[in-house]
Amino acid sequence: MGAALGLALVLASCGDGKSSDGGSGSGGAKSEVIAIAADPLEYINPLNENGSPGIQIAMAMFAPLVTTDPNTGKLQNVMADSVTPDKTSQTWTIKLKPGNTFQNGQPVTAKDYVDSWNMTAEGSNAWKNNGFFSKVDGYDALNPPTADGATPKPTAVKTLSGLKQVDNLTFTVKLKVPFSQFGLTLQYLGLAPLPEEVRKNPDAYKRKPIGNGPYKLAADWNAGDDIKLAKWDGYKASAAPEADSITYRFIPNADTAYNEFLAGNVDFTDVPSTKVKSFKTDAPDQWVTSVSSGANYLVFPAWDPRYKNPKLRHAFSEAIDRKAFADLVGLSDPAKGLIAPDINGYRPDACKYCDFDATKAKQLLQEAGGFSGVVNISYSTTSATGQIFAEAIGNMLRQNLGLQVKYTGKQGSEITELADSRKLDGLRFGGWGHDYPSIEDYLTPMFKTNGDANFAGYSNPALDAVLAKGDAEPDQEKAIKLYQQAEDIALEDMPLIPLYTKSNAYLHSAKIEPRVSKYVGVSALWATFK
Repeated sequence: MGAALGLALVLASCGDGKSSDGGSGSGGAKSEVIAIAADPLEYINPLNENGSPGIQIAMAMFAPLVTTDPNTGKLQNVMADSVTPDKTSQTWTIKLKPGNTFQNGQPVTAKDYVDSWNMTAEGSNAWKNNGFFSKVDGYDALNPPTADGATPKPTAVKTLSGLKQVDNLTFTVKLKVPFSQFGLTLQYLGLAPLPEEVRKNPDAYKRKPIGNGPYKLAADWNAGDDIKLAKWDGYKASAAPEADSITYRFIPNADTAYNEFLAGNVDFTDVPSTKVKSFKTDAPDQWVTSVSSGANYLVFPAWDPRYKNPKLRHAFSEAIDRKAFADLVGLSDPAKGLIAPDINGYRPDACKYCDFDATKAKQLLQEAGGFSGVVNISYSTTSATGQIFAEAIGNMLRQNLGLQVKYTGKQGSEITELADSRKLDGLRFGGWGHDYPSIEDYLTPMFKTNGDANFAGYSNPALDAVLAKGDAEPDQEKAIKLYQQAEDIALEDMPLIPLYTKSNAYLHSAKIEPRVSKYVGVSALWATFK
């Protein structure tokens, strides 16, 4: 969809694993080819990546501080030996396990985390995970006020005052305000450390990353190539996946990736929307389905004054028949909120303007003063269904509101770049899935002023204030109530329209069984071999 979207969570059903393929990972090297239906990566740097394709690679090459146990759903340490908040949850002490190294042999130290995080927090570097550090003391000094869509200029200050190295394996993080969710956030791979030689010249290592995870590059990699990884014997932080080698193959067209699986050329792939009614018969007993942690939206451009009136946005929302659209997408349900259904704090009917009502939609449009000009809907040409979905939404707007609609197809990456620079004309599709299992991770990235995934360029100080109260509330249930208030503000302002939540389907070869967990989802990386 041209926006970050997390990986699938919560098993619903699966095939029984039987197959006539006969492939086996036993008796020799265990290898697998994983197809990613997306444009090839231009670089590998988890601190400058928040899209699903790049995160999938980071999962193999980098290790997080903590992770969610796939069996219990509880946090467990990986690189961290301990993560300890003070009584207010404002200052956190992170102690690393001893003996871990990067793939170049350099020990992983507290300094590596502190320096890597400072680089990411420096606004002039324009790294994509910059916003994660907005809660840390000293962030504002590294990110002075900047024109919307522009990159901040370099500042004299180069470090976060809230980051302090205590000793070789210990550092502290002081936040601007208490944040009870901070421990959960540390499982995000956008916080992975970079070794000193990479920090000195990140551009020189864009295509030859040095990680601290279970896999390393097995061959030279150029942008557009398959990414071939080999198990790294130096990984000691926790148990490693079974595969000895993994090839990530980027295939921009999801239908092509699907056909490559059927031809026996890949071991794992997503099922595209065009195949949701046929995948069980196309690949009997070699499939798994799951409820997604993701939610999908239609995004307004906040920078375009024609869309400024909230009533107009409500009118657009009421004009959309979500049930019909979800049926078109397949394996999907209409969305009536901004949060994925599997998240604590989800409310099935949070949205007051998400019921299809053409009469009410016309009335709201009239109250908003109508719409001037043509509604443009951008869609990704790398998606087999991009144009189909765009035209389905456009037809509803035309038929139910009497609007003129046009469609513009571009590569997903180009759509994102235009939106980030506030140059995109009209509407686009967006999606989001959490980086850690908290309602806060849907609201802060997408709706907080200057959030990392604030697709619409939206800003409301009242929402920012409620989010801050939720962050500071140590009682989890009380915090969720505050986050729900923030969701209500966002739904009233409606910078984007909830469309659907989707169950995902995957195909896997007979030689592997993907790991399935209701807590951390479906993973080919952690597959077992038969």
